[in-house]
Amino acid sequence: MKIVLLIAGIIVFGTFGDLILSHTMKRIGDLSVRNARDLFSVIGRVAVAPGFFFGVACMAAAFFSLLAALSMADVSLVEPATSLSFVLNTIGAKFLLKENVDRSRWTGTLLITLGAYLLFIKY
Repeated sequence: MKIVLLIAGIIVFGTFGDLILSHTMKRIGDLSVRNARDLFSVIGRVAVAPGFFFGVACMAAAFFSLLAALSMADVSLVEPATSLSFVLNTIGAKFLLKENVDRSRWTGTLLITLGAYLLFIKY
């Protein structure tokens, strides 16, 4: 049961982190760096962006959940099980971020998930 909760943590925190950071970075805009001045400007814009640190915190929570899960279970179980995040990321991209998700992206997402399920059903 503990491993299931950790895998759920990886999926949920990772998905929230991905979606929040994607939204935040799109609001910031172009991050082209041509010189040192541009670099400091980019760092400043990112550091004050709403959502940046929350997104990073979510990604950190997903990473530490992954470490804990890998300390208890085989990587051949943990990694395929976390593929559900592909589906949640795609759904979030489509409906929350309003991205264009065409049929080939949906098909690819579902094939990855099906493959992961086939690896996971043994457990």
